[in-house]
Amino acid sequence: MSTILLLGAVITGGVFVVAPNNDNSSAVPPAQATTSTTSAPRPTMALEDSPFAEFIENSTGSQVSFMSLEDGFHTGTSTERFARPALSLSKLYIAEYVLENGTANEKKLALEMIRDSSDVSAEILYETYPDSIEEIADEFGLLSTKGDAHWGYSVTSTYDLVKFIATLLTEEPESPILEAMRDANPIAADGYPQDWGTAVLDGAEGSKWGWSDDLMLHSSVTFGEDYVVAAAVTGSKEDLTQLVENQLGEVVSQHG
Repeated sequence: MSTILLLGAVITGGVFVVAPNNDNSSAVPPAQATTSTTSAPRPTMALEDSPFAEFIENSTGSQVSFMSLEDGFHTGTSTERFARPALSLSKLYIAEYVLENGTANEKKLALEMIRDSSDVSAEILYETYPDSIEEIADEFGLLSTKGDAHWGYSVTSTYDLVKFIATLLTEEPESPILEAMRDANPIAADGYPQDWGTAVLDGAEGSKWGWSDDLMLHSSVTFGEDYVVAAAVTGSKEDLTQLVENQLGEVVSQHG
């Protein structure tokens, strides 16, 4: 399995600045990200009021992970294994546990949760199965993934997300979770669009998105026929989309 590291990226005033290569070559100015769907109005929140304030203030930078299922090629940022807020991506782990252990009604609710990212559904299921995230992390060997008393404060990494989805694709290609990701609603239960980040890549078939209520954190994971990719930023959904397009567009065209 070959591995390379993607260029690091940071956000300065909402715009990505891509670190140059060691050969001092100039980075091409990033293209302006375009997202046609506007988000539902959200109340503003001061950084100190954010439940993720400590993480945001001490952010380790953006995370990106990519794996080709065809040739085993893997690439990612140097931060790809760092634990960061899982946000609604933790619902993937909750849903997997429910599919393995829940009732028929709970399984139906879990799949609806993947499609519409309902926080209410997550709260119901996580209250019933508070160890679900930890159990799935152990089962799939997700070393950066940890549960919390509240599902929304659990942590994971883009590396773990890619590993989890890649395992489903190779060992359980008919997984209902994958099908639910393919059938994701264009608008989430809370009114936020689901059409950004890794979902914009060529060949994308299914996606799951995560965002904080204050919209300071965004992340997503996507699979295509022959690849899985995940990315996360401290910034907006447009920032995440721009990062993905700049750093992964060519990778997907070559290995996806």
